[in-house]
Amino acid sequence: MKAPDKQALYELAEQLERLLRGDFSPIRLSVPPGPEVSRLAELIAKLTASLREAQDFITTLSKGGLDVAAPARNHLIASFKQLQANLRHLTWQTQQIAAGDLNQRVDFLGEFSVAFNAMTEALREKHEAEEKVRYLIHHDPLTDLYNRGYFEEEMARIERGRRFPVSIMMADLDDLKTINDTMGHAAGDRLIRAAAEVISKSVRAEDVVARIGGDEFAVILPLTGMSATAGVLARIREHEILFNRENDEYQVHLSVGFATVEEGGALVDAMRIADARMYQDKSARKECGAREAGMRTPG
Repeated sequence: MKAPDKQALYELAEQLERLLRGDFSPIRLSVPPGPEVSRLAELIAKLTASLREAQDFITTLSKGGLDVAAPARNHLIASFKQLQANLRHLTWQTQQIAAGDLNQRVDFLGEFSVAFNAMTEALREKHEAEEKVRYLIHHDPLTDLYNRGYFEEEMARIERGRRFPVSIMMADLDDLKTINDTMGHAAGDRLIRAAAEVISKSVRAEDVVARIGGDEFAVILPLTGMSATAGVLARIREHEILFNRENDEYQVHLSVGFATVEEGGALVDAMRIADARMYQDKSARKECGAREAGMRTPG
């Protein structure tokens, strides 16, 4: 072997040692080698360049640079390119979780997948528990209507807004005490739920229906004037008739009053007027019932 080739081989061996130490500096041969050694030198130079590209890519990736472009036609980083794709997808999944989607799962990162999925499951359980508590805070457990606290919050919020006119409807379930005393509280609860359904079927989805007492209900009707509210009352009476026609155990009878307030008015005043009109309706219904009973009594 010629002396230049021996020298080149020695320097190429040193280059390989530098590669093993992580030094990817370009090859600089002190003498030009022959054709056979030149081919080896070219391959080691390509290996050095590929390792340098891989090092730059992996270093950037290790620092969180997921958008770095992977070197083209570099087979040394194939696994890291897959890792980059996985981390990009994982980043997207994390963003989805932050946006409220707690159904994300990871099935491509081994033990990390197990930990990630356990985390999302814990977050989902926590979220469901919080939602249940939030629901219970705002709803009546017997009827699933809103409760008095939420109703009062909505009264204040709507009064600060611009969705006028607003109508307030007050309703009282007649004869609940009689049902409780004669048929038991379980029957009374069924009657309350039936009354809640009658009212709910008669209003829009955006209206606020609440049970504010044992036999008392209230409705907030935004952007609803007197004539439209009278239409709501008519629908309540229609649903009363339908329910009572199909039910033999007990009857739903609601005493109802309503009032409307324009912008600048106080909803609490409308509620007070609606409540007074509800008691007027209750008295009138009692008098009518008494007259009908008297007419049926033999003289």
